[in-house]
Amino acid sequence: MTHKKITLVYFSPTATTKTVLDAIAKGTGYEVDSYDITLSEARKKIPQDLDTSVIVFGAPVYSGRLPKLAADCFKQVSASGIPVVPVVVYGNREYDDALLELKDICVQCKGVPVAAGAFIGEHSFSTQPAPIAPGRPDEKDLACAVEFGQKISRLLETLDPDKKTGDLVVPGNVPYKKPSAAKGVPFIDVTDDCTACGTCVAVCPVDAIDEDDGFCTLDDICIHCCACIKACPESARIMKDGPFKDTAAKLHQTCGVRKEPETFFAQTQK
Repeated sequence: MTHKKITLVYFSPTATTKTVLDAIAKGTGYEVDSYDITLSEARKKIPQDLDTSVIVFGAPVYSGRLPKLAADCFKQVSASGIPVVPVVVYGNREYDDALLELKDICVQCKGVPVAAGAFIGEHSFSTQPAPIAPGRPDEKDLACAVEFGQKISRLLETLDPDKKTGDLVVPGNVPYKKPSAAKGVPFIDVTDDCTACGTCVAVCPVDAIDEDDGFCTLDDICIHCCACIKACPESARIMKDGPFKDTAAKLHQTCGVRKEPETFFAQTQK
């Protein structure tokens, strides 16, 4: 290919990951292709044989890991020999093993990891009474993302296709942290403010809302992304009393100190 193109492949129920990746793409100055795999219908159309200069994979961090459905989709992407950039977005606690997990998936896809980033977004459990990284990514975060994109484009200019790219080292551990086992735990209440508008159904990544039963949440399917809570125009969906609400209160207490984005780049070529 002669033109420069950046391809974004992301899972982003509350749009924080999308926002970060859009800023990264802006920084590169490249033509942009986007594949949003958030909704179930979109995940049936995984991109293959991409004609692009670089692929950025992006996902939120759930309990220190990638969302399984996003990870499974990323593994289906054919990135043979293409520079790739794994990016995770977390709610100001820790990203634990998620970035390493995503980098490893990029390698499984036959991509060449050249850079990686961990950015902060408003936590999915954040509410007005108990905010957790509210309003993030903010202007400072997005400026960092743009700068990251600029550095990626400069790095790509220096890559020699005839030489092996050095290893990209990111934090994390193998075996990865065990995923959360909270399926089936009652999570969301629907209040009398619900107008049956269907917004929650439209934004749910896993079709876990039963519009025939008062728009209740199917707890065995729900991935606790809170997209329906944040998108509800009437604020009619709220977290139930219980372990998730308790976790949100704890995170509000312990995650108040601002964390900044972290970026990583491949070592010098060998």
